[in-house]
This record gives sequence, C-alpha cells and structure tokens, in this order.
Amino acid sequence: MGAAPSLRVWGAWTWLLLSLLARNTTSEVPDEEYQAWAAEVFQPSDQDAIERGRALSCVLCNLLTKTVLDTHRLNKKKPLHERFDQDQTQEVLIDFCSDLAKPIARQMDVIEKDVLMVCNRVVKENVGDMMDAVSLGEEVEDFCGEQKLCDLSFRGMEKMRKMMLELGMKGKKDQEL
Repeated sequence: MGAAPSLRVWGAWTWLLLSLLARNTTSEVPDEEYQAWAAEVFQPSDQDAIERGRALSCVLCNLLTKTVLDTHRLNKKKPLHERFDQDQTQEVLIDFCSDLAKPIARQMDVIEKDVLMVCNRVVKENVGDMMDAVSLGEEVEDFCGEQKLCDLSFRGMEKMRKMMLELGMKGKKDQEL
C-alpha cells in the first residue's frame, strides 16, 4: 500500500515528461514545405513584403487560434471518442487555410499562394501549442503575441476589424456623394 503513492507520482512525472517531449517534437519543428517555398521567394531587401507578411501572420494566427478555441468548446460537448484530436484539428485548420487564402489575399492585396503558405505554416508550427493552451484553460487571447507572430491580441484584432468596416462604410458613402 505504501508503494501506490510513489507509483502515482512516477506516473504523473512520466506523463508530464512525455507531454513536454511530444510538445517539443510536434509544434516547434519548422514547416519544411514553407521553408523550401520561402527559400525561393524571400527577398530580404523587400521591406514592404516583410511587413505585409508580418501583418498576414498576425491576422491568420488570431483567426486560427479562435478556431482552435471554438473547436475545443465543441469538443467538450461531444463524447470522448467523437472529439477531434490534434491531427484532425490540424487537418481542419489546413482546410480552413485553403478557404481563407483567396478572400484574405484580395482584402490585403497579397498573393494567394503567400496567404496559403503562411497560414499552413502557422498551423503546422503552432497547432500543438494552441491546443495545449486551450486545453489547460490558459488565456489564448495573447497567444499570437507570445509566439512572436503578432503585436495584436484578439481584442486588438476586433478593434481593427471594426475600424476597417467603418472606413469601408465611409468610403462607400463618399463614393455615393
């Protein structure tokens, strides 16, 4: 009976160590497809493109983090055997990237393939950390900033979206006059 607590402690430490190892092997591995693509198209002297890429990463990271949060909320309502695991969530997010690429490219005046590649990279390199943060009940509003992908939180993105909508509405009114 005296050995049971030490087995539980050992089991808890083993689980913690394995989860940390799994986290380090899945979420921090660079996206090789992105790296190969970037090696061909990246131009360090094009500061405008670099700034657009940062803005794009910010927008996409916040959208994807919100999607992971929504998926987690849906998962909690499902029986355990029907919940999305990390691989399934990643697959859904990659599909989401495909759906987002064209409208975001048009809205931000960037190349559609750029949007897709950056989006896929954000998913592949961060989905594990996103899911861990959501599962552990951490505040994910600042996830993208903590990952150095963005200076804006969810709240900041929402303010920006509202300002853009207001400017768009003002622009339409001005055109009508």
